[in-house]
Amino acid sequence: MSERDYYVYLPENGLCESLGCTALSTGYTRIPPGSAYPPVRHPDDHHFVWEKGRTIQAYQFAWISQGRGRLQSAPDPARVHPIQAGDMIVLFPGVWHRFGPDRETGWVESWIECRGPAFERIMDAGLISPDQPIWHAGDGVRTVFETIHGLACEDALLHQPTLSALALQLLAQLCQSRDLVGQGRIRIIEQARRALMDKNANPTSLGRIASNLGLSYPTLRRLFREHTGMSLKQYQTDVRTRRACELLRNSDKSVKSIAGYLGYNSAFHFSSQFKKATGLSPSEWRAKNRLDILTNI
Repeated sequence: MSERDYYVYLPENGLCESLGCTALSTGYTRIPPGSAYPPVRHPDDHHFVWEKGRTIQAYQFAWISQGRGRLQSAPDPARVHPIQAGDMIVLFPGVWHRFGPDRETGWVESWIECRGPAFERIMDAGLISPDQPIWHAGDGVRTVFETIHGLACEDALLHQPTLSALALQLLAQLCQSRDLVGQGRIRIIEQARRALMDKNANPTSLGRIASNLGLSYPTLRRLFREHTGMSLKQYQTDVRTRRACELLRNSDKSVKSIAGYLGYNSAFHFSSQFKKATGLSPSEWRAKNRLDILTNI
């Protein structure tokens, strides 16, 4: 982490805009116990007095690595959010706020301020919101800010695209921490996918797959359709069809043998499902695709 206080303000940047995020300022400040806050040294549009608070026209991450303090912000300005070491304050453009360290402890703050469509898209997705201005950040944030401070103190203007990318890294960490429910659902869907693929040679009932994942079959069916756009049965059929195509193309197994291997009750049922999926019977598909191979050699 930086050993000295600093701050830099940066211009708009076309390359950064293309990345979806432009870093506009960054800095590091150590506020000793009993000191006035904020220090009177920033531009007028960033300075504030406690009684009035302020708004800024960008997004800002302000990480408190030591000390403690408090934050108040719209849309619930009367609510006082306690800030502890390790917390990240997330500020939003046009949203009133005020924050500061306890006089008894002071604090150490690192910040980076950004603007760009990446933040707006994440807001539209509901992963960040002025209703949740505090992020209980993990240890990864320290590493990101160490890199930010090193580059900014070396040559902030030269490194502006990298600083912007590091701000996106912070945004990604925040989204990941707040989308635990969504991530859990995605993991369940991927487990269901793997079960359907692993079991294609020895099919397990879809109800049993749901039970193994700790869900009812209707719940798994709904989640699977929401995330993949297809039903469990359709996905299972697609997996079997792809496997059937591989066997028809690359083996001499009979259609009856392939049907049994893939778990169909009969060759007739397999042939019917295969023709529905591909437009050809298994024998026709094999003849056509083996002919194509020979023609291309």
